[in-house]
Amino acid sequence: MDKRTKVKLRIVLIVILLVGIIVTPVVCIITHWVEKNIVTDIEDYETYFGAQGIHRTSNTSKLKKTSESYLVINNIFPEKLPESAEVEDFYYEYYNPWDPCYLSYLVYRCDVNDYKAETERLKQIPRPTDYLIYGATDFPYPLLAVNASYYGYIYALADEAQQEIVYVELTFCNHFTDIDYEKVIPQKYLPLGFDAKEGNPTWEENRPKIDVTSGEAEKEDSFNDTGIERN
Repeated sequence: MDKRTKVKLRIVLIVILLVGIIVTPVVCIITHWVEKNIVTDIEDYETYFGAQGIHRTSNTSKLKKTSESYLVINNIFPEKLPESAEVEDFYYEYYNPWDPCYLSYLVYRCDVNDYKAETERLKQIPRPTDYLIYGATDFPYPLLAVNASYYGYIYALADEAQQEIVYVELTFCNHFTDIDYEKVIPQKYLPLGFDAKEGNPTWEENRPKIDVTSGEAEKEDSFNDTGIERN
């Protein structure tokens, strides 16, 4: 091996070493920073949505390991399922690449008495006057309860024909969610026209705008102080 080849080889090895030194910590930071938890076993429902559940209260040991908790206090999902509940679907996801995102989805049917009791409970929950946010124009089923704000939606629908109750949560930060919610929640249970994907119109309207004269960012927020979107 001549001298020139040895020099080239040495340079290549140094470059590889430097790249490794730079990339390894970055990969470590990213892999340790991103938090994700998916739950589909209905047996774990109360662990997350019960009175002292991870997703209902900050009083949980889970917070010692991750930042998993909630963005919006959820009084729409039941603390426990009725005795007669026949669960059709359950899915809970916490995903935090930089900011926390939550997706919760529950569908069950139950007997007449339990159905009446739960629908009456839901109807007693106060709802905002303006609850059509993120492009939503209406709901596909009768709306039993809703929480609508900058952080997104929590709502319950009544499928009266099937005597089913549908609960949905999509909460997030910065006007969009990193969770691909359309892969989990059937379109028929999403608000009509709803769009919380990255780059959605609400996100576009509220992202910081640069003032070319001052070089400073100006933010126009279409949500008022209560978190409800202005018309």
